[in-house]
Amino acid sequence: MADITRLFRVALRGLVSFAVSTSIIGCASATAPVQPRADVSACKLAANNNVYLSAGFGYELNCAPSTGTLNAFMIFVDFSDSPAIETPQSLHDFFLPAAAEWYATSSYGALTLNITADTSRFYRMPVTASSYGWARGLSYETHQKYIQDALAAYGKTIPPTDVFYVVPTANAAAISFSPTFMGDVKTRAGAYVAKKSVTFGLDAYKTWKYLVLNHETGHTMCLPDYYPFNGSATGLFIGGWDLMGLISGPSPDYFAWDKWRLGWLSDKQIECVAGAGSSTHTLTPLEKTGGLKAVVIKHNSTNVLVAELRTASSLNSASCSTGVLLYTVSTTTATGEGPIRVLDATPGSGGCAGDRLNDAPLSLKGSSTYSVPGWGVKVTVTSESSDGTQIKVDVS
Repeated sequence: MADITRLFRVALRGLVSFAVSTSIIGCASATAPVQPRADVSACKLAANNNVYLSAGFGYELNCAPSTGTLNAFMIFVDFSDSPAIETPQSLHDFFLPAAAEWYATSSYGALTLNITADTSRFYRMPVTASSYGWARGLSYETHQKYIQDALAAYGKTIPPTDVFYVVPTANAAAISFSPTFMGDVKTRAGAYVAKKSVTFGLDAYKTWKYLVLNHETGHTMCLPDYYPFNGSATGLFIGGWDLMGLISGPSPDYFAWDKWRLGWLSDKQIECVAGAGSSTHTLTPLEKTGGLKAVVIKHNSTNVLVAELRTASSLNSASCSTGVLLYTVSTTTATGEGPIRVLDATPGSGGCAGDRLNDAPLSLKGSSTYSVPGWGVKVTVTSESSDGTQIKVDVS
């Protein structure tokens, strides 16, 4: 989550420091020559490892795997001042299998979340819940102490895994939110346990529900936060278009850009525009398997524009607006500072579902053309059908 992620950035500095694409080439003209497809590699912006959780390709922070199987171990804890009022199995069932099914759907089957859980009992933490001072601004050291206390309370050897989940009783109101520990997880004796740890809190039970697991596990795969860390409205940068921003947003599936980075979309499902000219592309819904999922227009070595097609189906069934979603990506902008920003094709509309950006997409039913300020790029929706939406991209 926001503050704890920012904390990890500071702490880390302190330590030393998922399909065949279809397209129609437009006719050439004097002012807009046909732009051939660029090799897709031209649009794979490299991550900047000096930028915390940079939104480029190849970011290195011992990230949990995003394809194949992500293995995790889950335990349940309570406290002397907050004894459990439920069973471990009931808390397990609060998160699973829903969170694992979410990943299977979002990844088009590319990622399996495999969680081994000890539901035999609650393990009593050595100190009270209130003594941890769990609040925004929780320190790296305090978070690490909490995790090591949980490991000590468990008292058994955990085979090395990708993610260690600590689930407290819902009675522990003092454990108020659910941060991800981004350092290696070890016991106090130095035994390696996991790449990352997620420690759940009251916000899961009261607000975010099981999707908090998908948000925080996104961090273990090195995805950044897309909401602002400065206290502004949660939807400032992206509205409700990705749960790495607003977990409860109406269209929470991961952006196509991140699905590409995570290995859930193949290069064949992306088309790259890297020079001046005009081109047409037929996008298929992000929510469906197969087809072209994103057009990426390269601005420079650190910034791209992405166009993807969102519909009110599957994980995004609650979406209040559909069409071609446009957003920029910056690999030099850190987590919480807006590395992805949705472009509003319907400014002044007031938005929907509580956020001005939730009706941002282009469509023939509303705004069908958008010019990106300062980029010399115009995107126009030219046709819509059950098979997909065709867009024209003009780059000057």
